[in-house]
Amino acid sequence: MKRLQSKHRMFKTPNPWGYHELVYADRPKSLFELLSNTVAQYGAFESIVCAEHRLTYKQFGLWVENASSNLYHRYGIRKGDRVALMLRNGWEFATCFFALVKIGAITVPLNIAYKGEEAAFQINDSGSKMVIVDSEFYEVIADIRGEMSEVKDVCVAGSDEFRELVERREHPEVSIQVDEMDSAVIMYTSGTTGRPKGAVLSHRGIINEAMCVAETLGWQAERDKNLCPVPLFHVTGLVMNLCGSIYGGIPIVFMKRFNAVEAIKIIDGERITTIIGVPTILWLILNAPEFDQYDLKSLRCFAGGGAATPEELLNTLSMKLPGTEMCPGYGLTEACGMTATTISLDEALRYKGSVGRSIPLIEAKVIDSFRKEVPPGEPGELAVRGCTTFKGYWNNPEATQKAIVEGWVHTGDIATMDKDGYIYILDRMKDMINRGGEKIWSLEVENVLYRNPKVLEAAVVGVSDPIFGEEVKAVIVLRPGEQATPEEIQEFCSRHLAKFKIPKFVEFRTILPRNPAGKVIKDELKK
Repeated sequence: MKRLQSKHRMFKTPNPWGYHELVYADRPKSLFELLSNTVAQYGAFESIVCAEHRLTYKQFGLWVENASSNLYHRYGIRKGDRVALMLRNGWEFATCFFALVKIGAITVPLNIAYKGEEAAFQINDSGSKMVIVDSEFYEVIADIRGEMSEVKDVCVAGSDEFRELVERREHPEVSIQVDEMDSAVIMYTSGTTGRPKGAVLSHRGIINEAMCVAETLGWQAERDKNLCPVPLFHVTGLVMNLCGSIYGGIPIVFMKRFNAVEAIKIIDGERITTIIGVPTILWLILNAPEFDQYDLKSLRCFAGGGAATPEELLNTLSMKLPGTEMCPGYGLTEACGMTATTISLDEALRYKGSVGRSIPLIEAKVIDSFRKEVPPGEPGELAVRGCTTFKGYWNNPEATQKAIVEGWVHTGDIATMDKDGYIYILDRMKDMINRGGEKIWSLEVENVLYRNPKVLEAAVVGVSDPIFGEEVKAVIVLRPGEQATPEEIQEFCSRHLAKFKIPKFVEFRTILPRNPAGKVIKDELKK
């Protein structure tokens, strides 16, 4: 297996799964050490930029110190305690996260779209002792106050109590011994069935991932500024964007919620150089009517994962923003984010449809149902292992044993790998369409639909059929001002696809349902 190479010195170290994994030799040994190193080196540089504040690293470090002391002395938060955060992107989330890891506590990020029952499950399942919540979501927490069995305190961001938490310190600084294998985050994933499962991420995993992101994007403190358009309760936002930017010593500009026009204005006004998000974000930016009204030449790289990267997106980027790199990649919560990537637009175009090779920290293989590695080019389940993979699912040993076998994390994604180590994601195992025994990868059909000049967005799902078991359904968002019929779309597909892959059903919508991270919610489209 061929992996990307690193310029950092690396060595192998034992892990709990019985094999030796590669780690960066010069890594910080805790997330607070990661922040402290950057504060010491780049204290006068900007760190957190959002609507309310522009903080230097020195100021941000001071607020983290204050908050960690107050969480320990005033609220009684101790090493290993869980604290749930229901916060939008911004300085509040960043401050609370680093304050918690400083004292060895475990952050439980909550999806801000959750209603009471959803939030209550994760708060109780994690045994969270405290909840810190934005004022706009306070009613969600207030309504379930009696159902939160372990919660002792609720602190509302924006209140006088919260301002005192970060701006005033009456007690001495807290110094807690934190080991790099200690748990830092419980990040809940939706999974394929049943209740969400809490993936436990370690300090070591997050730190190594942050270093890998900074190296892959070539961040330089004196040059770069990163835009974070994805939520911090998602691994892409928290680990790759926030922790990666802080390791790199660069400013991170937060969007509370993504909007293409607002993103364009920020790229222009802040002279943004990099963005990490889902490919849809770049697609919507490039296709916004306001695109030509602003100067986006500062943008040198977009790293996209979490969804497929259509070939049409690569072609549009090279035409509209020549010189800007596009790095399609692949990652998962259970591996702290990015596990494979390409490193340039040229490479992405040369290996069309690939998410690249595995990062230096990760081994990857494609296996059959018997866990045997398949030959190059044959489809199977992608499995990965390395220092960034998770410790297991919180309070769920059965799910952990199913997901991790001999250190290999079974991703649930169907993929192929070529002889050079390039990985091609075909589909989620649950999203593969089986039409009368013929396997249809939704990504293949979606890529064809994106070639249609009338199509802005497309998603393909399988729907129940009494004869074939499943049939192909396409849900399409047309470009502004365009019109099309289902028959027109089907005729277009017939030029590029075998007959059994052509969508039997075509539905037009004004928007596709997406989760806050930007991924299409395909279960809703199947209805």
